[in-house]
Amino acid sequence: MIAWNSLLDFILTFVAGLLFGLSIKKGGLAFLLAIIGFVIAGYVGLTFVPKISLTYEINKFVSLAIAYIKDFQIGTIAVSLTVVLFLIGLAIGLWKG
Repeated sequence: MIAWNSLLDFILTFVAGLLFGLSIKKGGLAFLLAIIGFVIAGYVGLTFVPKISLTYEINKFVSLAIAYIKDFQIGTIAVSLTVVLFLIGLAIGLWKG
């Protein structure tokens, strides 16, 4: 028999994953819309838009990602029910958010 504390932990882990998924989806959409707004404002000629070199930013991101990936090592991963519930909540939040 599962104790109430364990059941509550499982439910809260699922809800936390769900909330993270919702916030990631909404935040990503807001970021994308802000970038589109900056591009349109730059095209119109508004001067408050910072001059950003897209190729410089992409190259900077790629070099940082490569440096991180080289140092990243996957050890033994123990998948428990809480991790699975968190990932299910995250997926549902991203999908339905």
